[in-house]
Amino acid sequence: IEDLKSIIMLSDLNDSMLEKMFKLTKKTNYSSGEYIFKEGDYAESLYSVIEGKVGLELQKNTSTLVMINTITRGYSLGFSALVDTEQKTYASHAKALTDTKLLKWNGEDLRKLFHKDYEMGYLLMKRIAKIAKKRLQVRNAQFLEIYR
Repeated sequence: IEDLKSIIMLSDLNDSMLEKMFKLTKKTNYSSGEYIFKEGDYAESLYSVIEGKVGLELQKNTSTLVMINTITRGYSLGFSALVDTEQKTYASHAKALTDTKLLKWNGEDLRKLFHKDYEMGYLLMKRIAKIAKKRLQVRNAQFLEIYR
């Protein structure tokens, strides 16, 4: 539960809600240089970093990847696993930049939980929307900097 309390995405959840999340939580490890997922892969899982660094990359062309963000302790990635769309795929590559420990949740299991506990689902998705907005602002600033 203490690991869950360190995750920004979960900061609005009360202890009862965190207990429900804990039951669905798995820990997973990745070695430096290992891909967690790639752009276009089926978005099955949501992740949060508890140790290490993860780089989010976009494919510029067939031979070039561009680092667009670095995710560190307390931050999350793989939000596409919670968005119910026809093409449920990840929007970027996620690569461990160091040996990394992650918390992992199956997106379908979370959607079922949120269907039972609407308040919890609302609070988590509200936090994810804020995080996504901030990342989009950073990405936009990077994009504008390229074309100055």
